[in-house]
Amino acid sequence: MLDTQPRLRTLEPDTHNGLYQTLLESTLAIPFRIDWASKKYTYVGPQIEALLGWTPDSWQTVNDWAERIHPDERDTTVNRCVELCLAGVDHEAEYRALTSDGNFVWVREVVHVLCDAQGETTGLIGFTFDISEQKKAEQLRAELDAQKLSNARLQERLNLTHDLHDGLGGSLVHMIAAVEQGGDGGLTRPQVLSMLKHIRDDLRQTIDSNSSAQVRVPASPQEWLAPLRHRFANLFDALDIRCDWQYAPAWRTPPDALQYLAMTRLVEEALTNVIKHSQARNVRLSFLQPEADDLVLEIEDDGVGFDVAAVDASGLGIGMRSMAVRIGRVGGVLEIDSEPGRTLLTARLALRQS
Repeated sequence: MLDTQPRLRTLEPDTHNGLYQTLLESTLAIPFRIDWASKKYTYVGPQIEALLGWTPDSWQTVNDWAERIHPDERDTTVNRCVELCLAGVDHEAEYRALTSDGNFVWVREVVHVLCDAQGETTGLIGFTFDISEQKKAEQLRAELDAQKLSNARLQERLNLTHDLHDGLGGSLVHMIAAVEQGGDGGLTRPQVLSMLKHIRDDLRQTIDSNSSAQVRVPASPQEWLAPLRHRFANLFDALDIRCDWQYAPAWRTPPDALQYLAMTRLVEEALTNVIKHSQARNVRLSFLQPEADDLVLEIEDDGVGFDVAAVDASGLGIGMRSMAVRIGRVGGVLEIDSEPGRTLLTARLALRQS
């Protein structure tokens, strides 16, 4: 006689030995099967009760599934799954599933869509996985990342406060004292201008230091100097000044962002001084890396020159001191030699190899 007993709520194929279902029910993944026409579960693995507290028999139709999805994810999850099932597309879904005691557990479902010869959906076979520990780890990482970001922003504010206090604040105190001690004659126009330039340079340094994280160091010395060369070319041509640019074709060791910014500001300041004060006809800018961790920048002109010590002592050499301080902050040294017919500015940087 034929066995007419229906084999309901089972994934067992016609092997007659129960091995297939035994294997499925011994895994951490929770298997299930749904008949698409009736929208009823034909099988739910017994592991579901340990995870969610619901017995396998309590999963009758897909409505039971939908009602046990967290309200925040329910509509999106259900609509997406129905759409993909109708299209015959295998898919995954993550959502919070309701437990029998009213709590929620994060799960992931992996669904394989069964179709007939005409491509119509006939059923679903899938697995449900407990991903609550994974979600806890993700949340912890997100909280740590948010805390790191908050700490970094706080540190940036503290750095900015310190830079303003130590740099700009100190300059202002010095200048106020100079004005108060100036007597009836007061300060000369060049002295006032030098003080204002010093404030500008300190502010520039503060901005550079706090924006260096967003700065991209050029890929080569040529890429670094190209915009500077373009910027000063018209000025030099108008003044009939010949400028010779000499530089290595590639970095042996590239500067970091702060060093790059400091050197850029130095070139700008030095060439501006040549235009304003030197009366030079020829300028040479040389950039070399004699060693992998050394950078040497020279700017030389054939102008009238000046007495470096006298200018520094007069209080008019604020620009020179500002350049020296800027280079010193990034591990460098600035030297200035000048005499009639020749002024040479040399900056040496110790590069930080990565």
